[in-house]
Amino acid sequence: MTKLPGFQRLVEEHWRQQVNGTDMYILTRKLKAMKPILRKLRKTHGDLSHNVQQAAQFLQTAQQLLQEFKHAGILLQLEKCCRMIYCKATTMELNMLKQRAKLAWLKGGDNCSKIFFRKITARRASQRVYQIQNEDGHLLTDYNAVTGEFVNYFQKLFGGTQRQTQNLDHLQPFARYLITDNEATQITSPVQRHEIKEALFDINEDSAPGPDGFSSGFFKASWAVTGEDVCHAVMEFFNHDRLLKQLNATLITLIPKVQLPTKVGDFRPIACCNVIYKIITKIMVKRMQIVLEKLVDNCQNAFVPGRSISDNVLLAQELLSGYNQKKLPPRCTIKVDLQKAYDMVNWDYLLAVLRLFRFPDRFILWVEQCITTASSLYR
Repeated sequence: MTKLPGFQRLVEEHWRQQVNGTDMYILTRKLKAMKPILRKLRKTHGDLSHNVQQAAQFLQTAQQLLQEFKHAGILLQLEKCCRMIYCKATTMELNMLKQRAKLAWLKGGDNCSKIFFRKITARRASQRVYQIQNEDGHLLTDYNAVTGEFVNYFQKLFGGTQRQTQNLDHLQPFARYLITDNEATQITSPVQRHEIKEALFDINEDSAPGPDGFSSGFFKASWAVTGEDVCHAVMEFFNHDRLLKQLNATLITLIPKVQLPTKVGDFRPIACCNVIYKIITKIMVKRMQIVLEKLVDNCQNAFVPGRSISDNVLLAQELLSGYNQKKLPPRCTIKVDLQKAYDMVNWDYLLAVLRLFRFPDRFILWVEQCITTASSLYR
């Protein structure tokens, strides 16, 4: 979309509209107003595959004429122009196919649309669940029964209990590290514009967009126009400690955990968030990295900068090596089910842990806003 002719001009023309309200509200209204404009732009350029075929025919005709009249300068210019149009059309088509196919690994090499079409077909087939087993092992094939099984399962999983304040002060003597006043000041220092821009440009353009439909590629391509409003909206959250619910809307999609899922538990829920929310959380995560390594025990190597999860894999192999030897003393291993830890977290417990490590109250309020203002749409 961002490569289409006229994209920049349309964004500049329609983004300047006057909207009254808070900075976050202004941004959401402008994004909503841009949707029909961009849809119209997309329709104006028609079928991208047809455009490629048409451009290829023009290029072939120009090259045939050039072979007959080799010294005609005007034909050289025509062939060059047709070649540029063809290259631009193929690039636009492949970008569209790549986005639909979600192929992040195909960065270079020959542009082969067959790969994309095969991947798109496979994705469409995998996105449909025609049958599922319920908790009793009975196979459900009716559409309403299948959807009902998914709804009931995730209602039990995410249907949290009544909130209540938790106090973990009695565990403070066992805390690995307590945040200092200087570190607390760094974590809650005013957010700068360069932090917002860095967070945005760190988001992969191929990442699935949230419910608003805008990917990071839109904001990157139009940063000269939209950047001011994006910065104002993000700064408003950090300055006033309030997050507009429209920005925190998420699209929940289910990803298979195994190759052939047979029950609802074989699917993992993934939240597709809006780009503005991603920017906010990326800034918060970067602030947390100031103290993260000090807070997390050395035995936890995943998701901590400077550590590698492969170290734990090698350690586990060493520990389990020879466990079945009879000459060794009796021993046992414990396998912990981490489903609850990764699929859901109790909000009050999370906030209590942050207080335990003496995170500043303002940062805890930011986290609370992020987790309590979310609304979800399941797909």
